[in-house]
Amino acid sequence: AMEDEDRLTFLDLLAIGIGGTIGSGVFVLTGDVQPVAGPSAVLSWLIAGGTCLLSAYSYMELSARIPTRGSCYIFCYATLGELAAVIGGVCLTLEYGISGAGIARSWSDKFSSLVKHNLDIQYGSTSELSVDFFAAFLQIACISVCLCKLELGKKVILVLTLLKVLLVIFLIIAGVAPALMSPSDYPNLFENFDTFFPEGVGGTITGSSLLFFGFIGFDEVCCMAARSENPSKTMPRAIAGTLIGAAALSACAQLSLSYLVDFSGNLDDDGEGGTNFEDAFDEKGWIAAKYIAAVGEVLLLPLVVLVSFMPQPELLAAMSEDSLIPSVFHEEDSNGVFRKGGLIAGSILVLITFAVPFEVLWDVISLGVILSFNLTNTSLIMLRCGNGGKKVSNKPVRNLAALLWIISAPGAYLTWLNYCDPMLNDGDVNWPLSIVGFCLLFLSCVTVYMIDKKRQKFNDITTESDIFMAPFVPYTPGFAIVLNFFLMAQFGLTDHIIFLVSIALCVGGYITYKSLKHWNKRTRESFRYSKYGKEVKDNFGVCE
Repeated sequence: AMEDEDRLTFLDLLAIGIGGTIGSGVFVLTGDVQPVAGPSAVLSWLIAGGTCLLSAYSYMELSARIPTRGSCYIFCYATLGELAAVIGGVCLTLEYGISGAGIARSWSDKFSSLVKHNLDIQYGSTSELSVDFFAAFLQIACISVCLCKLELGKKVILVLTLLKVLLVIFLIIAGVAPALMSPSDYPNLFENFDTFFPEGVGGTITGSSLLFFGFIGFDEVCCMAARSENPSKTMPRAIAGTLIGAAALSACAQLSLSYLVDFSGNLDDDGEGGTNFEDAFDEKGWIAAKYIAAVGEVLLLPLVVLVSFMPQPELLAAMSEDSLIPSVFHEEDSNGVFRKGGLIAGSILVLITFAVPFEVLWDVISLGVILSFNLTNTSLIMLRCGNGGKKVSNKPVRNLAALLWIISAPGAYLTWLNYCDPMLNDGDVNWPLSIVGFCLLFLSCVTVYMIDKKRQKFNDITTESDIFMAPFVPYTPGFAIVLNFFLMAQFGLTDHIIFLVSIALCVGGYITYKSLKHWNKRTRESFRYSKYGKEVKDNFGVCE
């Protein structure tokens, strides 16, 4: 049994959530969104957080009801079936292990910039191909911490998260305090509508779609539910605390940057570009603050790599326990750590970190994360309306849930590409395709309503007052599914192709593995009952 000191408390889970979520949002996205929305980007953060909350409700309830390792994977396995679970596992691996490898590479780039020396070694005919020893060493260090006793890992995460929050608070104070003390030297961001919304409400909405990805990582705490204290209470609070904390800190940091940098000053000759706190402090001549921001980011970015890898062995162990991958991945050592599986996964990730450029993969990872959100939302619909998590199936609800995907995905894509995007960027609206998109979205709403009418009542679910329940099911997760497809529509065709090919390869590998296991089992059974098998049994007492 796991010792109490190895259990994750609410504070531990909150540190994992905030430590993994706050990073690129504050240090990168605040600058990227500034020329898009201006000071109103503060509202963009809140809108993005609210959009993310719609999917977070599903994670809150499911992690409380199914408090085991695996997050989206186990939710799908319990409600949607094995194939959906495999796809969910692939999406989570993109979010956890693969993204951690990419962040290690980003850390190496930032460290190179800080020391003003290129640390990677290029190969091939393009400058984008390189091997990175420093990123690989960072990945090895983070994997080593994760594969030690959980007590060590959670202490390291708690300390680094506290330091990261203090750094963000410093950035906020450095920008806001001077504006409050000397208001005449700084613009009044709230003077009028045009000042706060320099690009109109459309700029604010466009900014919120960009900032949605600043909240990716909040669901990592769900994968640690099996190691948490009182998960039915702790998990929903940790997820909600992560989102609220990330939204509050990011919005305040955005306000600080808005005071430091004039809106028009962020744009280059082509009307594009952004800034960051390091450059903003440099322009102000605040050299000490500049280096605090730069050094602090380099020192604390490894926390995201650490937190990204931590759930990966838990996910692989859950898949191994369900016989989807070899049993070595769920073998625990004396400290309750999946050391062998972690070493195998870690070795692969170190090689990826060392040799694979990530310029193309970031958008593919984002697509995987959003798809995992939709799988989790669908899992909640099936749990509450379809099968109650039991070995029964409400076929009408199951079919309607599938129909919701079939019509809402093209509806969202057609509406975004032919109406929303042109409207927000002063382009030409394609009205015929837009109308088709509107009709499909209307049918999506009708489908959710029909799910509600066909739902089954599960008394053991609806009467549990001690477990968090997502509000307005199936409407909340149904609306989240549609919004998430809108977010997916913003990525390019190449990103979609790479993502779909990755899913197809992994599903093909799963089918091959299951087929080989089935063939091996039948071969052994055939041998056991053959005359040769009987001879072996008679002579040696075994038949393997």
